[in-house]
Amino acid sequence: MKKMKYLLLASAALVLNGCFFAPQMRMSEPSDSSEYNGISVYLHSIEEGDFGTDIQAVRKDSSAVVYGDLSELMVDSLPKLEYRIGPLDMVQVVVWEHPELTSPMGQYQPAGQKVTTDGKLFYPYAGELQVVGLTAQELRQEITKRLSDKILNDPQVDVRVTGYHSKKAFVTGEVEKPGYVSFSEAPMTIPVAISQKGGFNKDADPSKIQLRRGNKLYSINFNEAFEKNLPIDRILMQPDDQLFIPSLASTQRENHAYVMGEVQKVGLVELVDGRGNLVEALSTAGGLQTITASSRSIYVIRNTSDKRIDVFHLNAKNAMALAMAQRFDLNPQDIVYVDASGLATWNRLISLILPSVQTVYYGVLTARNVQLIKNTME
Repeated sequence: MKKMKYLLLASAALVLNGCFFAPQMRMSEPSDSSEYNGISVYLHSIEEGDFGTDIQAVRKDSSAVVYGDLSELMVDSLPKLEYRIGPLDMVQVVVWEHPELTSPMGQYQPAGQKVTTDGKLFYPYAGELQVVGLTAQELRQEITKRLSDKILNDPQVDVRVTGYHSKKAFVTGEVEKPGYVSFSEAPMTIPVAISQKGGFNKDADPSKIQLRRGNKLYSINFNEAFEKNLPIDRILMQPDDQLFIPSLASTQRENHAYVMGEVQKVGLVELVDGRGNLVEALSTAGGLQTITASSRSIYVIRNTSDKRIDVFHLNAKNAMALAMAQRFDLNPQDIVYVDASGLATWNRLISLILPSVQTVYYGVLTARNVQLIKNTME
């Protein structure tokens, strides 16, 4: 009988030992600059105001797409531009009091002449001129000189560009008239480009505009720019820029963060116009579980790039830390995780152990009762 008792006690010890080493459902906080599956992990403290590097700057380490900072595109004031003539532009030359030179073809003369693809323009008695890169004023001076040397005394010449076709940017996506916009003497800003294409249509999401210039991509939140008085009208567009306005339906599929762990309601939190802070996300999830949550262990996990994960830690035990949490803006696809408290982990551990302990206890009690009955019968 003693052997059975010792066997049961040994079994209980093994069960307890196994439960002791069982996973305790706590998040293992990484060390800063550690590696996980070949990805660099960086740790930040929200209550200390460490909100990490701007995601656009961090993404510069991606070989596929380089993300730029909008501030590098802004100018202090809009410049006074001199348009330089390019291929396929229409140029009109007027020689006052000489209609035979201004309109040699009479009523069939179009409003100007088209610059050839190799940048040349022919004008009577002035000959063939290389005009690409010249301003209208510079071309006027050259034609005046040539006419003075050949047939006219002090000719009065006027030159103007009547068709702008050589320098273009493209506006695509959810605008009323997608297509290209042409550059002229007037500065081409982003609001001007959008207005020239009829403005946003009803399906547009102005908070997710993208500007591609060369190998760089810039993200523009049009709504936020107006609310915060950001000088988006001082971002000058350049020829061959591509401005894309996505649809609200496509961006809404990605415009959310995840809230997990010890909260009242686990699930998705929608970020309106791609914006929302940590306090709003926790409130939307119903707040922390009163008994089981660890207010010291709130994390935001961000897949910043293919090679980088940023983990932001908040110790909300200090109420003032919530003020910093309200300043911490979430990005789409962020994961908010609230860890369990030590007491909650202990209670869950006990709930795992208790059935095994009860089994051992009742086994020992039954063996004892069997032995007592056996002794009585003897």
